[in-house]
Amino acid sequence: MPRRGENIYKRKDGRWEGRYIRGHSPSGRAEYGYVYASSYRECRTKRQKCLDACQKAPMKASSLTLDQTAERFLADKQDKLKQSTLARYAYMLEHYILPAFGAILICQLTANQISDFLLRLQKGGLSGKSARDVGVLVKSILRYSAKKLDCTSPGLAVELPAYRRKQIDIFYPDEIQRLAHKPTTAGIGILLTLNTGLRLGELCALQYKDIDLRNGVLHVSKTVQRIRSGERTCLMVLPPKSDSARRTIPLPGDMAALLKKIIQSHPNGENYLLTGKSAPMEPRTMQYQYRVWLKAAGVPYRNFHVLRHTYASRCVERGVDVKSLSEMLGHADVRTTLQVYVHSSLEHKMRVIQSICFLVPALATEVAPSPSPSVFPETPQYQQLLAALSQMG
Repeated sequence: MPRRGENIYKRKDGRWEGRYIRGHSPSGRAEYGYVYASSYRECRTKRQKCLDACQKAPMKASSLTLDQTAERFLADKQDKLKQSTLARYAYMLEHYILPAFGAILICQLTANQISDFLLRLQKGGLSGKSARDVGVLVKSILRYSAKKLDCTSPGLAVELPAYRRKQIDIFYPDEIQRLAHKPTTAGIGILLTLNTGLRLGELCALQYKDIDLRNGVLHVSKTVQRIRSGERTCLMVLPPKSDSARRTIPLPGDMAALLKKIIQSHPNGENYLLTGKSAPMEPRTMQYQYRVWLKAAGVPYRNFHVLRHTYASRCVERGVDVKSLSEMLGHADVRTTLQVYVHSSLEHKMRVIQSICFLVPALATEVAPSPSPSVFPETPQYQQLLAALSQMG
């Protein structure tokens, strides 16, 4: 099956046609070559031979366009990146980058052109993060051109737009209690995410055999994603996001007991937890069931990933060291855990603040009464302060 971005199509006469860039006109316009075959595999092989021949042919660095460089960049990354990443790159190239810069010579692409382009994307409704991701891909292609093709671009000096990371909310303890009421299969998936910090795709890919009740752990070794292939998309079970995403996560005792009841009634370890069948659940289906479950529990909506943020924050509040938490979340860098996933709740902040007392008894007598003392725990320091205040009144 052809991959998106390969430029291989099946013709109406039954033959396969492969298109490749064989050169460029003096104006920078791409000139295409074509190959034909009776099967996709044969067509792909012929096309690759033509591409290899074009790469071996002498070419002036100044004649390279972004379109041509991008094609070589993707070909070079075929065996180095995940299929989902390649599909995402191909999508950004097709929908954003090539329509704007495809015919422009690499050596003539300026930082101002790229900056204006990214600004137009944001004004057109693309989020700040997505616009920055497009810019990151453009710079990656330009770096590849400079390093592998000896063709530098002034556009490498572009400063990518900054974006403000959204403040992530987390679920409060009373909301978690409501979510735990009489859980269905989807509810169990929600509770499992709250207790392990799984990503949505990892949860959908979880099989009964991945849950080790004897040792009280679950093993994460795959994820479910919907990947675009040609004009269609298909649901695929893939390796996890990164090597560090392959991990073993300890289960709380009550969560393990709940899972035990389910696993005992499903002896086939190859079946998936959320469906009980040999096929995994579609992530969008799980998101829909999650939304329904929140509404039934009377809990305000937050997106599914907030469950993961809640798990991380609660772990820190309970004294889990950041290195262990980073490994349980499957992060390659501890800084990601600290900067993105750790959020202190108001309840935790109040509890910590009340353990701090900088007032000495002599000064405590001069402090005005607290407007709402009942919301704070009755620590010895707090009782002492209350006594001093009562003497003042």
